[in-house]
Amino acid sequence: MSDLQASSNLDNEFIDKIIKSQEHWQSTIDAVQDYIFVIDRNHVIRNANLSFARRFQKHPREIIGLNVDELLCFEIPHPDMFTPEQDGIISSREITVKDSTYVISVFPARYDEEDVFVYVMKDITELINLKNKLYYAYKLASIGRLVSGVAHELNNPLTGILGYAEILSLKVQDEGIKKDLAKISKSAERCKVIIDSLLCFSRQQATQRSLEYINDIIDKIVELRAYWHRNQNIEIVREYEADMPLCYIDTQQIQQVVLNILMNAEQAVSEAGREGKIVIRTWHDKVNQKLMLSIADNGIGIPKENLSRIFDPFFTTKPVNKGTGLGLSISYGIVLEHDGMIHVESREGEGSVFTIQIPFK
Repeated sequence: MSDLQASSNLDNEFIDKIIKSQEHWQSTIDAVQDYIFVIDRNHVIRNANLSFARRFQKHPREIIGLNVDELLCFEIPHPDMFTPEQDGIISSREITVKDSTYVISVFPARYDEEDVFVYVMKDITELINLKNKLYYAYKLASIGRLVSGVAHELNNPLTGILGYAEILSLKVQDEGIKKDLAKISKSAERCKVIIDSLLCFSRQQATQRSLEYINDIIDKIVELRAYWHRNQNIEIVREYEADMPLCYIDTQQIQQVVLNILMNAEQAVSEAGREGKIVIRTWHDKVNQKLMLSIADNGIGIPKENLSRIFDPFFTTKPVNKGTGLGLSISYGIVLEHDGMIHVESREGEGSVFTIQIPFK
């Protein structure tokens, strides 16, 4: 073999290695689930990984040469908006698009003696949701410890007020004074109801779980409210899955959750001024072993600005003397204790849907 042939073979082997190296590198980038794309100073896409292209149901080759802002339908932060941290790295920024939140990092690079920028977009929506749930759980626990002590301290003087008001009403003959004492007793009783709610919220009662069918629990609550539904002309529709599995739950606590949400739905449809309808659905997710329950109403809905606060303790949109603002907070805490989740979707003027999921394994 001549020196020329040997040199040619070496060159071909070297080229093959470069091609394979490029293929391996592209495969590595394509395996990353984060969105990775390269743009020039005019925001024209010069390269992209498979995850980014699949977002638009395209192959990376099909989006090269397109304007990234037009493709994403929103303007990404320009590199000049970032603060350099150290050589080769530009700090990250957080952006929110519709219901998703991304962290965008930018890295300067060179393509054919031209300045380009490598963008990495990471979807952190689920991470933020988990962080908020953890924060909310700690918030509930802290408030629970606080209110339990306050509630016990208030119970003793309230018991005295009720007792002495009853004794005085037996001793006096004046009807006017008796009416005043009745008002004192009524106000004290209301305070006692609020304190009982506080104690329930603080989770002082020991849970007593057993294997139960969620459909049976719902039926008992609906029967309890049947007269009120007839009186208010509210239609109750039950759409149960027939083969619902048994679930290891505290019956009284889950009854309280269903009752709280149902009563909120009743008030919402009553205030809407139209024929009320509440739909209760149950089903289960066999794959993830989750029991699902939803309560939907065609009531007044929840204003968008209140959705993020709907489960906050003491937050209520009800008039004075119509609610303590603890019902949904208590429900949230109960579902959380059952390793479950609860969330609400609502359109103002159209209605709301509360969805609960609880593990049944």
